[in-house]
Amino acid sequence: MRTLTSLALALAAASASASGGLFDDCSHTAARSASVSAAGATSIAIVGRAGELRVTGARGASEVRAKGTACTSEAGNLSRITLTATRNGSEVRIEANMPESTGFGWSRNALDFEVTVPDNVPIRIDDSSGELHVEGVGAADIHDSSGALHVRGVSGDLNIDDSSGEITVDHVGGKLRIEDSSGSIDIDDAGSVDIPSDGSGSVEIRHVKRGVTVGSKGSGSLAVSDVGGDFVVRSKGSGHIDYERVVGKVDIPRSKHDRD
Repeated sequence: MRTLTSLALALAAASASASGGLFDDCSHTAARSASVSAAGATSIAIVGRAGELRVTGARGASEVRAKGTACTSEAGNLSRITLTATRNGSEVRIEANMPESTGFGWSRNALDFEVTVPDNVPIRIDDSSGELHVEGVGAADIHDSSGALHVRGVSGDLNIDDSSGEITVDHVGGKLRIEDSSGSIDIDDAGSVDIPSDGSGSVEIRHVKRGVTVGSKGSGSLAVSDVGGDFVVRSKGSGHIDYERVVGKVDIPRSKHDRD
């Protein structure tokens, strides 16, 4: 029995080591770039898949430029990892393209890239996995599946739909709206904040010019400070609610102690 157990442990360790090495393998790389004119554009769509994505606004930019590095564990996949820039009427589209999975395997494909956009054109970002950074843009609509999300300096409204991973937001000129399943949320400086639903993870909100509204908050603490309008929480699961320096009314669920 001891021999079989030792053998099983050894095989498990070897398998974990092998799969970890394959997951981390990115031995084949190549530069990727794409660009398209931004003249007359009214919207910009950016699609990222596996890999890190960075989007930066630039004042007076006349084109949308993307550049990055394709990476794969299989040489045959390298040419299939591409970065494209297209235009359909007034919409510009930047997209990372990956080979489809061919079933069970340990291969790794990724494309880390950055995009420079005019800072006054609304953008939509759809990102599958990997860290996402957005800075210095106009109105933004961000849909992120997994990985940390960091947003700073949005001059217009910001909408975030996120599945998992931490979210940090600094300086939103307009309305900030976040729907999140899991992961912490940290907000500093926004016109107003609306969180229709948040599953789990701590939430901290500071320096909001108008009101803060939270529809449904699952587990995790909620802390709010320096709010120029009302602070409203419609329903709350586990975790405490703290607030200070709220100019308007405060309407939050009573704690179990208050109900008793």
